[in-house]
Amino acid sequence: MPDKGGAKAYALLVNAMRETNKIALGRVVLRQKQYLVALRPAGDALSMATLYYPDEVVSQDALDGLPRELPEVGPRELAMARQLIETLSADFEPSKYHDEYREKVLDLIERKAEGEEVVFAPREAETLRVVDLMAALEASIAAAGEKGQKSA
Repeated sequence: MPDKGGAKAYALLVNAMRETNKIALGRVVLRQKQYLVALRPAGDALSMATLYYPDEVVSQDALDGLPRELPEVGPRELAMARQLIETLSADFEPSKYHDEYREKVLDLIERKAEGEEVVFAPREAETLRVVDLMAALEASIAAAGEKGQKSA
């Protein structure tokens, strides 16, 4: 936010960045860590997003299990995947999203503060199973269609 008396300079920067289609890079310290950031116009304000330093980015070659060559995808599979994406697409509503992990931790802290003994059972290892991709896509499209009909 601009300091008192800095609104005109702030507006000038926002407008100039928008017109030149440029972003600004900088550094900021948050929670005792320095971050690389990008500033860009967002409406009448500047929006800041943290970026990664090169040493924080893992090369795809270093990822175990990532296929070196992607398998061929058929036109029917691709069409169904596109249909699923279109069916599930909606306008972004930020109010729908919240930090569930934080809420659970705060609930746990509150329960422990009230004297409740909280014990967690160990999680069982999940077994992986091979899925028929076309059947899974068809089921997902059908389920997404049903959801869309219920909310209409």
